[in-house]
Amino acid sequence: MNPENTVKSLLREGISFSPPFTVSDLPYKAKLDQNEAPSDLPEDVKAILLDKLKEHEWNRYPQPVMYAKVKEVFAKIIGFPQENIILTIGCDQLIQGAYLILGGHDRKALVFEPTYPMFSHAAKFNQTKVTRVQLAADEVLTKNHINRSNYHLIFIVAPNNPTGTMPEEGVIEAALSKDSLVFVDEAYVDFSKRTWAHLTKDHPNLFIARTLSKSCMAGVRLGYGIGHPGIINALETMLTAPYHLSYFQLVIAKHFNLIQPYLKDLSEGIVSERKRVTDRFDEMGVSFVPSQANFILFRVNDPPAVFQKLAEAGVRIRSLHSIPGLAGYVRVTIGKREENDLFLEKLRAILTT
Repeated sequence: MNPENTVKSLLREGISFSPPFTVSDLPYKAKLDQNEAPSDLPEDVKAILLDKLKEHEWNRYPQPVMYAKVKEVFAKIIGFPQENIILTIGCDQLIQGAYLILGGHDRKALVFEPTYPMFSHAAKFNQTKVTRVQLAADEVLTKNHINRSNYHLIFIVAPNNPTGTMPEEGVIEAALSKDSLVFVDEAYVDFSKRTWAHLTKDHPNLFIARTLSKSCMAGVRLGYGIGHPGIINALETMLTAPYHLSYFQLVIAKHFNLIQPYLKDLSEGIVSERKRVTDRFDEMGVSFVPSQANFILFRVNDPPAVFQKLAEAGVRIRSLHSIPGLAGYVRVTIGKREENDLFLEKLRAILTT
């Protein structure tokens, strides 16, 4: 028997052989393709954190008492009770966890696209049925999109990736009136300065997901969720906390107060650069979707060609032409000023030749 057919026969229904997620591996002068922060933490701060990491025996598992103490410290830093907080491996584990405790083959989730692919991809883990509502690239999520059949899970990304748009006022409140868990992804809250986390106190069906990946810490893979203690407990039980985390992630969370000031300065600089780049887009006649994140979605006539020419010039961006609704678009992450200048210079040259 053909080995590939043997493997396919073993896999359950719904598992595909699609290629894994990839990004360009070409050399670069400006890496503007993954919504990462353009700057690392200062060396002296990293040295302190590494010294804290060395205090632990790496041959031992992190213990529940350490996780509890870290949560207590981290919760105080961000201003929420520790029973309302879970620490995870980035936002992805929060998405996966939501499906694990609320999904299943007889349960339904609502996703608004285009958006982060993990919201649909993770549904395959337990065969949750996903309804995908397709919006245009520059279309804002409204309350009319929420007034549909009830779902067990409603995913809202604010601001959305890859569009950078925020939902219409009242959308999340409208979703909370449904008999659903409303999962609000606030991965880009440092740039939008808008949160719904304060509503978790009065809405047990609201869950807020955040990550440090967009703000200086993509390599750490640390995220956290804010929600009702019952949801937090279910997630921690399902993920067997604290064994889903490493000492490194726990050390970062425990000493987040050392990191926070740099995140604030970084986000303010990115917001300023975002405005400068969009001003240049206006001057160049480039059509873009106004963003409240650390990236900009913009339109070009031939996305694959623009992507390739920029890559050859040492500028990495994301080509999104294969995603439904984004046929004419590419996305650029806001980088350092010199990276943004190089991007704008090369883009202008491409568009005028």
